Amino acid sequence: MKGKLFFILVLLLSGKLTAQAFSDTLQISKDYKTIVIFPENISESSIGNDFGFIVDLPKSEEGKYSGRISKLYYDELATEKENTTNYLVITDSGNVYDFLVKLVDVPTKTTWYINPKMSVANIEGASGREAKKYKQKTHSSEKLQEQNEEGLVKTVISEKTSKDNSIDRATKELYESDPLEYYRLRCYYMQFDKAKISRYFSRLDNVFLWLKGVYFNEDELYFQYRIENKEGLDLDINFVKHQIATNYKNSSSNQKLGIEPVFVYKQPKTVAGKSENHFVLVFKKFALDEKKEVVVELDEESGNRNLSLKIGHEIINNPIHF
Repeated sequence: MKGKLFFILVLLLSGKLTAQAFSDTLQISKDYKTIVIFPENISESSIGNDFGFIVDLPKSEEGKYSGRISKLYYDELATEKENTTNYLVITDSGNVYDFLVKLVDVPTKTTWYINPKMSVANIEGASGREAKKYKQKTHSSEKLQEQNEEGLVKTVISEKTSKDNSIDRATKELYESDPLEYYRLRCYYMQFDKAKISRYFSRLDNVFLWLKGVYFNEDELYFQYRIENKEGLDLDINFVKHQIATNYKNSSSNQKLGIEPVFVYKQPKTVAGKSENHFVLVFKKFALDEKKEVVVELDEESGNRNLSLKIGHEIINNPIHF
């Protein structure tokens, strides 16, 4: 009898551990975004391997639920067929969540709802009465989440596509009456899009300036960038400057002509250590001949981590239409 009870207990524990292992492995792909929704705002987030694996950092100011949502996907231009890394998240209460992230062709699940029971520890050491207090605080929202996951998805999407930021507002009429608002809406919805240009970047030590894509809409070109600071020291930006120049050295006419954006969206003043920023610059449409290129210069304030990125005419003259 005891042997039979022990056998049943082993089976139950085995099933529980298997389920836990599965639930802690997030599947991501190049063609889908995996959405991870936490019960509270994300305070810290770290991906083990950030070459190929991409995490859209939450922006709490963009919506009621945005600070709780993490979006993961894989660089569509990367060549790897198999890859795995770890993903660590710390929420505002100090709860620590540790996941495995695995590259697959098609995820079996693209939306994950996380609850405090899935945390592996609390960075503040909360336990006993404190943990119970926090659990009671989140119980009602967890219950609603479990009972009506579909409804929460609709709420999150509804928040993101609220009246003020709805892409449906980006009409021809808005473009003609208020072009700056039109640019803002377009930039808002494209800022975290996956890179459309294969590993196009400038690098100085562990600071990167990535060109993610050049887009064309109406009569403007949209330059989509990502600044990645893998160093521990913050990067304070003095300016980001664009110039048109000849693409060969020792030319008698090798002069640079500055071009100014008509709209700047979320260009950072500071990129904190171990973080990244996405931003978009909008220019009036222009084209280049084969002897010209755009030179992008990023200048660090009170520092020497300056970057220079050259964008060839073949990219400028063949933008992505949207």
